[in-house]
Amino acid sequence: MGNWSKPNLSRYSSSQSIGGISVINAGIADFAAHLNNHDLSEDEICEFLVTNILTFLGVKTAWLSNLTSRETVRARASFGVDQTLYSDWQEFPLDWKLPVTDALVEKRIVWINSLPEWPVEYPLLKDVKFSTELRTQIVVPIFRLENCVGCLGIVSETSLSPDEEIDLFLQTISHLISLHIYRQSRDRKKLESPNVTSLTDRQVQILAHIAEKRTNLEIADIMGYSESTIRQETIRIFEKLQLGGRNEARKYFFENKERFGISSVSKGEVPSSREEFAH
Repeated sequence: MGNWSKPNLSRYSSSQSIGGISVINAGIADFAAHLNNHDLSEDEICEFLVTNILTFLGVKTAWLSNLTSRETVRARASFGVDQTLYSDWQEFPLDWKLPVTDALVEKRIVWINSLPEWPVEYPLLKDVKFSTELRTQIVVPIFRLENCVGCLGIVSETSLSPDEEIDLFLQTISHLISLHIYRQSRDRKKLESPNVTSLTDRQVQILAHIAEKRTNLEIADIMGYSESTIRQETIRIFEKLQLGGRNEARKYFFENKERFGISSVSKGEVPSSREEFAH
């Protein structure tokens, strides 16, 4: 793919400084401080990256995915993504040939700077359209210890070619994300146990809707939240109850209706709080 042209180097080089501190070093410091001082959700992490940390790279979209125990890749969070356009990509097998799966399996950063056209080695993406203003997608693996557990994806309106300093910068960002998510998970486990009492009222309501085979979008419409919020809560439910997916969640719900204080659940009549469930 070659190196950046001189104009791009002038605009995006890591040697560019603000008050004597390079853009890259300042970005890492700002991101680490923000994660330390705020209990950000994963969607908020994506938003902060796009609106603050990665603006010098022309980034307009960021998303997070994780590797599941079922050997699939599942969407977790995003900013700048119209999820209605990518409903078929919320979860897919790890053995599909995609930039995300290449990053996860091969444990490497994947750069694509031919957008809106996809490289020929990814035929599954030939019908996936990006805005004509977008030029580059970069997928960065996220590690916990030595295990690749997920990835960060970003999309830029600038044609960016592979660069060692940017690689190291994005790797550092991914490590900070991993530490933040691990710390949140650890702190939740200290307060929660894998049983029905560990769920919030909202999570109980979402679980009841999942039991009725509703999609995240349908649940969001019913409850008045964004689809992203429902997706995040669904992930937390699966983590709290140690469930492998929606089928296991439905089974768990119906096996534990009495523990929830529910004798039956009629479609379209899910109570709005735990107190209502008990009556």
